[in-house]
Amino acid sequence: MAILITYPKNKVPVYWRIKLEQKDDVIYFPFRILKAVDLTPKSKKILQNSKVLAITSLFGARVFCDQLKTLNSTATIFVLSKKIKQSLEKKVTNPIQIAPSENRKSLLEELKNKHVTDVCWLIGDKAEKYYSDFYGRKIVVYKNTWDKQHEGKALKIFMKQHITSALVTSISNFNRMFEIMTRVDSNEYRNINYYVLGKNTGNYIQEKGLKVIYPDRGKCVLENVLDNLWHYEREN
Repeated sequence: MAILITYPKNKVPVYWRIKLEQKDDVIYFPFRILKAVDLTPKSKKILQNSKVLAITSLFGARVFCDQLKTLNSTATIFVLSKKIKQSLEKKVTNPIQIAPSENRKSLLEELKNKHVTDVCWLIGDKAEKYYSDFYGRKIVVYKNTWDKQHEGKALKIFMKQHITSALVTSISNFNRMFEIMTRVDSNEYRNINYYVLGKNTGNYIQEKGLKVIYPDRGKCVLENVLDNLWHYEREN
């Protein structure tokens, strides 16, 4: 019996790592390889001239801190969570504001409520389609990739472990995981409880007839999902 978390181990609070490992084997495997993108001169100029930036992921924040902060140190940065804010405020001087809830729509509403009419979204390539209806400029600052080496490692996980619950952080994560699961066993994946951080991922998984558990609050979403997962595993 094992729990699969498609999120880097070092991004999961130590408290929850210890608590979950007391009950079951816990496997951390993100099903992704994230790589920063070299921006074009045009994209750099857009970033430089922006008065408001929006960053919706921890890796996007890392790319900004490591490679882009010198391009714009004055724009207000809007983020999805306290965790993203904390990762930024240690390294940048920009003012930072947090969305009321940890999702893109909440952040967009916050921008509208504050009458922000021009914003530059710093996003990953897999998320690009979700921002097609959002106003403002969009700059892809990192790519979400995959390779045969990691595919082989994932295959070994499902060949050796009996997964009862999985925390899935994105649709792309799930698709890669689903391809591996169905290659190993055509039915076992149907018995897994899939915990998600947001509605888009949950609805996508649910359309395949699988059991999905959504977060039940809008803030500290990861901790909320881990708490729900722990309670379920404890009681079963």
